[in-house]
Amino acid sequence: MNNRGMVLMSVLWIVLIIAFISLTLAASVRVEVAVAQNSFDSERAFFMAKSAAEVMFQDLQKPGLLSGSSMLRENDTYIFPFDSGEARARFESNAGLIDVNAASDVLLASMFDSLGLDEQLRNELVDSILDWRDIDDVPHLYGAEVDDYGQVVLGPGRLPRNAPFQSVDELLLVKHMTPKIYYGHIEFDAATNSHRRIPGVRELVTVSSEKGLVDVNQASPDVIAALPAIRRESGATIVSQRAQKPFANLQDLVARMPEFANSETLQYVTTDMGPATRIVSTATVRPTGASRTVRLDFKTERKKQILLYSPLLYKEIEVIQFGRWQY
Repeated sequence: MNNRGMVLMSVLWIVLIIAFISLTLAASVRVEVAVAQNSFDSERAFFMAKSAAEVMFQDLQKPGLLSGSSMLRENDTYIFPFDSGEARARFESNAGLIDVNAASDVLLASMFDSLGLDEQLRNELVDSILDWRDIDDVPHLYGAEVDDYGQVVLGPGRLPRNAPFQSVDELLLVKHMTPKIYYGHIEFDAATNSHRRIPGVRELVTVSSEKGLVDVNQASPDVIAALPAIRRESGATIVSQRAQKPFANLQDLVARMPEFANSETLQYVTTDMGPATRIVSTATVRPTGASRTVRLDFKTERKKQILLYSPLLYKEIEVIQFGRWQY
């Protein structure tokens, strides 16, 4: 009888162990399936977003391509319906970024201050950027010219360029610039007892807006926080206000935010978007909510189209050229 009881107990323990293993495996499988599904939906959202951006770019090159399509328009947003969700795309310009080729030393200094740099490093970076883009070899007080880059032979690849920056990535070559400053980093905030991300310079600047001003209707909260004489709370209010209705002009900005009436900030902002230079497309997959955003940069050039060679007749046309993808 005792032997039978022992056998029964052994069987029960084996069944219990098998059940536990089965439940564990089932839970693991469910997690893996969910992860796989989210990964699949994320990839699906990526291709939906990219497709919408490509269609809008083609419509720019050949206007009327979208006429008769299922695309909807909601204010400045173009909505592309898909069987599994939708993609929302809009045009943006570089006016919402700080142009390192046009920004004043005050604006550049304010930008580096917003990233938490100390005064010495800030001054060195500001003056080194000014030395990079000016045409002479005379260094600013804290700057860097050709002797400071340790070059023996000068040629087409000389540093600094003594010309405008050709790309944002060129900032990595500037004296005193570091990957941490350029790409951003995570730091611990003792005041809030939490970690926060410090944005990188590359997220705040452009080289092609050709303006020393920043469009407050497009600028990200981090760019707004980088403007001179502005408090982060005011930046958050700007974002909130423009979400309800874009600012029509600077007078409208002051009317809705009186604290800017006599602020130095007004010298560095505008409400002029300028010509579009980018398509931003965000797709969302239902029902998981997986979302991806892509950016397509392009540029508009004016070219001469020959109509007749003798006598020479031509007209100027605008040509939309692809720039690059940003994911």
